[in-house]
Amino acid sequence: MTKRYLLFCQLALLPTLAAQAQFTVGADGFFIGQNTQVFIDSLTLNPSVDFSLVSQTLTITPTPIPGAPPSIARVYNLTTPVNFTGVAGFFYRASELNGNTESTLQVNHGNANFVSTTGSTVNVIQHYISNTLPLTNFTSLTAAQEGALPVNLVDFKVKRVENATVLYWQTSEEKNSDHFEVQQSEDLRKWNALGTVNAANESSQQKDYSFPDIAERYGTQYYRLKMVDADGSFAFSKIESIRLGSSGLISAYPNPVVDKLRIGSKEALASVKVTDLAGRSFLELSKPKPGQEFSMKNYPAGTYFVKVETADGKVQVVKIIKQ
Repeated sequence: MTKRYLLFCQLALLPTLAAQAQFTVGADGFFIGQNTQVFIDSLTLNPSVDFSLVSQTLTITPTPIPGAPPSIARVYNLTTPVNFTGVAGFFYRASELNGNTESTLQVNHGNANFVSTTGSTVNVIQHYISNTLPLTNFTSLTAAQEGALPVNLVDFKVKRVENATVLYWQTSEEKNSDHFEVQQSEDLRKWNALGTVNAANESSQQKDYSFPDIAERYGTQYYRLKMVDADGSFAFSKIESIRLGSSGLISAYPNPVVDKLRIGSKEALASVKVTDLAGRSFLELSKPKPGQEFSMKNYPAGTYFVKVETADGKVQVVKIIKQ
């Protein structure tokens, strides 16, 4: 397949910013090299990795996306979803603000659902907005007040709960949603899929979700959600981080525990002892291996203490809840 390679290209930046303008590329494809800024009508793209448009028509429509308030009266629509990472922006008219406060606009992108970005740059003199997007799959781009459109994701946060890092998120409306993939990284470059959470598919009410990361981790950890629709299209959430101290000798997870409890440690262990609040001993292990599991399935529900001693005499006690 022949690709059109670009070192620099400025394509038909329309001085009138005419609505209903179209840009069409066929099966031969339109290739944009990494860190190359291009203008397509009034849309600007500067991908951080090589990017191609194949068999696509870009249409600019004045019909806003419904919301409170609705988006501006300028929406960019592609024929089919594309994967893009880098800086995306566009010019608009002041007359297209449609009741929005220009200085606080955010880039919004999506498919059936829209995701509002944060930290968008708005030039109120040139009427231009842009933002740096992580790897994102979308068919439409527009601008709106933060949280105004029926977005898929309205809240995402990460907290430490006992010995687990728990991700919490909420959706306000879901259309054709399939699942969330939870991803973790230590360097913002390599992302690991930790698991999936089924989505509501169709919902007009607030939905709450959570996912525990029970793995033993140290240092700064980064998390994001890959939100996947039933048709396979997807978008990424913002990235949240948490700093996990490295001073602890051991970790015990999951907590609360139903069946098997795992003891994690970066040091050789001398012993593990499990007691209840009254001091009664339930388990004693000699020289267990780091990462060793033992069953608490038949333990009565309640609070327990796991006392761990390392081979060089250090001691740590972790409180465990048995469900």
